[in-house]
Amino acid sequence: MGPWQGNFTQWAPVWAAVRGLGSTLDGDAVLMAPFGGGAPQYVVTWPGRNTPRAAAEVSATPGARLTLVTDDADTAREFAAGQGLASLSTLALMTADPADLPQVPQLPEGADLTLAESRDYSVVEISAFGEPVARGRIARGEGFAVFGGIDIRRPDPDHTMETAVLAALAEEAAVRDLPLILMPALPKSGFWYARQGWSTAAEVLTFMRTLDA
Repeated sequence: MGPWQGNFTQWAPVWAAVRGLGSTLDGDAVLMAPFGGGAPQYVVTWPGRNTPRAAAEVSATPGARLTLVTDDADTAREFAAGQGLASLSTLALMTADPADLPQVPQLPEGADLTLAESRDYSVVEISAFGEPVARGRIARGEGFAVFGGIDIRRPDPDHTMETAVLAALAEEAAVRDLPLILMPALPKSGFWYARQGWSTAAEVLTFMRTLDA
């Protein structure tokens, strides 16, 4: 069992926090939704004890989403299709030890980096000539951190901005003595992340009702 499985009901709510969502535990599923209400998103492992129930809830709820975190994507997709659900997005769940990652941000000339704390997460932001150009978030759990909200606001073909944001976030995790980092990322970026010290632990598959597609 990988760390993403054993700690799922701990890190999934932290993932919700770093995305700016509220969350509640529902068996071994995590129910996420925007603060103030909105379409729910059930996040659960595949296979999982409560996965069929979560899928049934999504199938019956307009606008709802089902996210399966799994290392068996083929059977997860077959299961979802059998529940009347259509694929919406795919992410790779990356993991790393901050000790294996760069922790000294290399900023472009004229750029500044700031760290702002909020109740649920911290935000790293890079500004150039007074304008925000990149940011990312870190939310902390017991013995781990989740990165999210990576937002690069200008062309970054050599990943200079993204590398600096991730280094600042990794430094924050190291300072807090958090040995495990989790981060959902686009699969096409997996090779680049691997060169930075990350590993792909699982896939994050999100589905919607076929009726809503």
